[in-house]
Amino acid sequence: MTNGSDDRETNALDERPADIRAATMLRQSGSMSFDAGIEMALAEAAAEMRVGRSEIIRLALREWFAARQRALLE
Repeated sequence: MTNGSDDRETNALDERPADIRAATMLRQSGSMSFDAGIEMALAEAAAEMRVGRSEIIRLALREWFAARQRALLE
C-alpha cells in the first residue's frame, strides 16, 4: 500500500460515522419535515412513482449511500 491509499482509507473511516448518523436521521424521516421545496419534490416524485413519501426517502438514501461509498473507494 502507498501513503496515498492509506490516506484515502483513513478518510473513509473518519467519514463513516457521519454517514451512518445521516442515514439514521433520514431513515427516521417520517416525522422529519424538510423545507417547502424539498417537500414538494418528495410529493411529486412519490406521486409520479406511485409510492409513499418514506419510500422515496429510502430510495434517495440508498442511492446517496451507494454514491458516497463509490466515491470513498476511488
